[in-house]
Amino acid sequence: MQHQFTSQQLDKIGNTIVYLSNGVGNLSKTKILKLLFLVEESSFKLFGYPFFGVDFQIWKFGPVIKDVYIDLSEESPVLLHKFIEKEFDYFKSISLFNDDEFSDNDIYLMDKIIAFAKNKSATALVEYTHDENSLWKKSAIKHGVLEDLLSQRLNSTDKNIDFGLLFEENEFMRERLNNSIENMQFIYSLKK
Repeated sequence: MQHQFTSQQLDKIGNTIVYLSNGVGNLSKTKILKLLFLVEESSFKLFGYPFFGVDFQIWKFGPVIKDVYIDLSEESPVLLHKFIEKEFDYFKSISLFNDDEFSDNDIYLMDKIIAFAKNKSATALVEYTHDENSLWKKSAIKHGVLEDLLSQRLNSTDKNIDFGLLFEENEFMRERLNNSIENMQFIYSLKK
C-alpha cells in the first residue's frame, strides 16, 4: 500500500466520511478514524480487496491513517476541507455524497458499518478494534510493539496493520489479497 493519496483515494475517503456522517451523525476524530478502519477491514473480510488502498498505522489508539489523523487534528481540515468541517470537537459533512468512486458492494458495506456503529461511542469502537483477536493486536504482536503501546512507552509507530493476517489459514484468500493490493497500486499509479 502507499503513503501519498491519489485524488481518487482522497475523494473516496472524504465521501466515505460524508456517507458515514449522514448515517451516524456528527463524528469525533476518533470515531471517524475507527469507522474508516472498520470499512477497510470489512472490505478485506467480505470481498478480499481493499476499500481505500491506504496504510493504517499501529498507534496506541489506532489503527490510524496518519495523514487523516493529522488533518482532523488541525483547526480546520485541509485534505478533507471539501467534505467536512470541524464544529467544536466534532465533524459534520458539508458536501453531498458523490458515489462516483463507489460500487454497490461499497454502499452495502458502508450501510453495514453504519448499522453496527451508529449507537456506539468512540471508546466502544476503540475497544472493539483492540479486542483479543483484533487485527490491531495481531499486527502489534507481529511487529513487536504491543507491550510498548500498552505500557505507554509508545503512542504511535510507523508500522502498518497487516491485513494478510486476516487470512493466515487461507492461502487462496491471502493470494487474492496480495493481487488486489498490487492491482490497486497499479491503477492508482496510472491516475497520478
